[in-house]
Amino acid sequence: MGSTSPEADKLRQAVLIIIDEITMLTKDGLRCIDSLLRDLMNTDKPFGGKVIIIGDDFRQTLPVVPRGTRADVIETSINSSPLWSKCTHLSLTTNIRFARQREHNMWLLNIRSDNLPEI
Repeated sequence: MGSTSPEADKLRQAVLIIIDEITMLTKDGLRCIDSLLRDLMNTDKPFGGKVIIIGDDFRQTLPVVPRGTRADVIETSINSSPLWSKCTHLSLTTNIRFARQREHNMWLLNIRSDNLPEI
């Protein structure tokens, strides 16, 4: 994408950028997004001064590091990035889906935590 492309213009005009499933992104990917937005907005402000909302759950999906160890995955993760400290961190306190389907959601949490009894 060049700095005069229609995509670049859309990014310059954006007031808010939402990125879902962010935990799959590596810290280098986050750095690239930051660098691109700084270049497009011609500023040294993090993420070009744009409001970025990122969402995901670090317990669900992490970046893939071929033949990497747990330490490699953690080191590659976005929360190991120097940019992470520039972010304001908010957490959801009430899971509406969980409240409505408690039994099913407990089962899913147990699967994720590998806490299911053997059959």
